[in-house]
Amino acid sequence: MVDIEKLPLGDTYFSDFIENQLIYVDKTDLIAQLAKFRTPIFLSRPRRFGKSTLVNTFEELFSHGLEKFKGLKIETQNLWQDKTYKVLHLDFSYIKEYSVDTSFSVKFYEALKSSFDDIGIKLEESSYTIASFNNAIKRVENRSIVLLIDEYDAPLTAVMDKKEEFEKRKELFSEFFLTIKRYSVKFRFIFITGVTRYSHTAIFSGFNNLKDISFDPDFGTIVGYTQEELEFYFKDYLENAANILNQVNNTTQNSYASILKDLKDNYDGYSFDEKCKTHVYNPWSILNFLTSPQNNFKRYWVDSGGSQPSLLVNYLNTASEEVLTQTKFEDFLNLDLTISTTINGLSPKISSLNDPNFPFLAILYQAGYFTIKEARETGFDIGIPNQEIKEAFAEIILEALAHKTIDEFSKTFKKVLVEHLNHKDLPKLAELFSSMVNTFSYATINRFNEATFTELLNYTALILKVLSSTEIPCAHGRADLSLEVNNYFYVFEIKVATCEEEISQKLQEAKAQIIDKKYDRVLKDKEIIALALVFINQKQDKDKGLKALHEVAALEEVRSHSLQ
Repeated sequence: MVDIEKLPLGDTYFSDFIENQLIYVDKTDLIAQLAKFRTPIFLSRPRRFGKSTLVNTFEELFSHGLEKFKGLKIETQNLWQDKTYKVLHLDFSYIKEYSVDTSFSVKFYEALKSSFDDIGIKLEESSYTIASFNNAIKRVENRSIVLLIDEYDAPLTAVMDKKEEFEKRKELFSEFFLTIKRYSVKFRFIFITGVTRYSHTAIFSGFNNLKDISFDPDFGTIVGYTQEELEFYFKDYLENAANILNQVNNTTQNSYASILKDLKDNYDGYSFDEKCKTHVYNPWSILNFLTSPQNNFKRYWVDSGGSQPSLLVNYLNTASEEVLTQTKFEDFLNLDLTISTTINGLSPKISSLNDPNFPFLAILYQAGYFTIKEARETGFDIGIPNQEIKEAFAEIILEALAHKTIDEFSKTFKKVLVEHLNHKDLPKLAELFSSMVNTFSYATINRFNEATFTELLNYTALILKVLSSTEIPCAHGRADLSLEVNNYFYVFEIKVATCEEEISQKLQEAKAQIIDKKYDRVLKDKEIIALALVFINQKQDKDKGLKALHEVAALEEVRSHSLQ
């Protein structure tokens, strides 16, 4: 039996790991390497990846030395010989909320005063200003303080939709970091974490020597779990998960190997290394699954709030129509999409959500929806890391396109989609597909083509919990889409007609492809139904009195010659 209480779910303080004998994934060799730097260090990672635990480990190391590091790499490999220091630890996530009653500057300096009190230094001024911080820093000895700032960007992200307040906070932060730069000789070590990398916002303008390790291959695994760490530290828990799932489902199909595969599919795939040599699992999802494996492979990171990062939500809720139109959401309908970019391309360079040039791609990467998939000579390709994020991302894009919540969408379509598929009711299925497609705004989808229609159906099926996939390998080719229910496995070949005169031609093309490629010969233990599906995409032409039309024009079952 394993002790579930040893899993560090929700624990961030290093002392808690040691005192309660929790499982601690030992990265202290990397921590020792970082702690030797004398220049300020910045690390960007998505939420719930272990940044706070990392910060607290630095706090323990610099405050008390190796007292609680017995048996860890930093101690056994003799990687640390430094003395102890006063540690100024600031967590800006505690002061992020906007209030009309209390100004942010008051909350900021109250937090600063509290942190200084903890290390025995008083802010003497009665009114909190940057001068009080200046005077406090002046009084300390050179290289006597360690400064740790966790979630530096939380107060900025919280008010991205309030331009005036954002500018006030940004200005205060600029003054604060400029003061730190001015008295940098006072600090032995400075470490800053956040989700977002804001460039050209003057926040870090004073730090001309800031070392950003966010994409550094040497520290690509500083947070998150590597494959080796997962199997070394949690081997017994993986075996326990297989046993529990077998008991719950009355089967013997689950094994150590199958659990590893499912974990990889659902929670692995994150690379923060610009060379893409390393990848890590999401630790929050791993720990939640191992704690309650009977709940199966749920969307733990997503359901804990990961699916609604403030920056992304603010963008979609407050960006202007011009911005939303230029974003071209249909580009993101392909869940296997990869996009080439660079480090600079993943750093927001402006401070307003209504700027048409706001980098939506940067938001997706920093929020944890996209990750580095492949390195290239001039940059890298980014894409969705795993199944958990595919489902969450599909929900966000679908809501942006349909202007409906997922609950509203599911309530409208889920029951009838499953019913029509189970009863093989093709006329009603055609009507339903038309209704689904017309749910999406023509203003937010600029290109209705074959790929768009295919991915829209795939997205809706994914959201409605109907097993679906695109580009299905068949006997002699790849079909566009599949949908799977209790008794039937549907395979679709999809074509698009631009006018009514093309419908018959496109239908014959789809039928011929099904017959030629033998799409109805997929190896399944269900009845295979191959369907030729033609959408009509008639664009608006006011001169001819035509309205924009997007609907199913034809849907027919087809069987290859050998089976007719």
